[in-house]
Amino acid sequence: MIELAIIATVPLLLAVEGELIVQRAGMINLGIEGMMLTAAMTTVLFGFFGGLAGALLIAVLFGVFAIRLRADQIVTGTAINLFALGVTGFAYREWNDRLAGAVPHVDSSAIAVAAWIVIPIALALMLWRTRFGLRLRACGENPEAVRASGYSVTMLRWSALIIEALLVGTAGAELARTGFAENMSAGRGYIALSIVIFGRWKVKGVLLGSALFGAAAVLQYALQAASRGVQFHLLLAVPYVVTLLILCGIAGRVRAPEALGK
Repeated sequence: MIELAIIATVPLLLAVEGELIVQRAGMINLGIEGMMLTAAMTTVLFGFFGGLAGALLIAVLFGVFAIRLRADQIVTGTAINLFALGVTGFAYREWNDRLAGAVPHVDSSAIAVAAWIVIPIALALMLWRTRFGLRLRACGENPEAVRASGYSVTMLRWSALIIEALLVGTAGAELARTGFAENMSAGRGYIALSIVIFGRWKVKGVLLGSALFGAAAVLQYALQAASRGVQFHLLLAVPYVVTLLILCGIAGRVRAPEALGK
């Protein structure tokens, strides 16, 4: 069961790690759900690197509106999610045989090790032990100070968005390892946003939050195996309800980056 939870949580954890980076840089990318869904579809169509390219395409779309045009980030992210859901849903219905039957080659074990061990260590070192990480975090706290120091907030935020795209693209590829289905991201992008808040924008916190979601997923599987007359759809909601309860429990007791969403 523990191994199942670790593997099942990998796409979510990668999305959480990507969202942590962009929020530390002062952005709220609500479009992470659409990014993951697009990456899953392009992985099935074009392989692993196709998934990365799909995520990068959505990241560029978000960046153009949120960074270049300074549009509202929440509205932009919501629009991107609706766009991605519509496009991938249309593609699924038009190319159902190809998308549902294709199984891309994805090394799940290697991705799991990277998601739970390698990437968290690399992100922690980058954010708190490098000048780049210091400037990135400063973009989320006081972008004016970054500009006064002679550095480009725009370039730093684009860098964060590219890092997120690579992580979420990998998440989409892992999600699609058995094929593609319409809306298969199933709200993981929104859960990722919640876990970043729960983790107080720190690497160890988001690891804990992801582990709790994984434990709730295992509980769901156990309840499905042991349930008698309980509706299947009610059991599917268990991980999301647990996450919501945890998030409600810490509401009002966290301090977000000062310039988040600005």
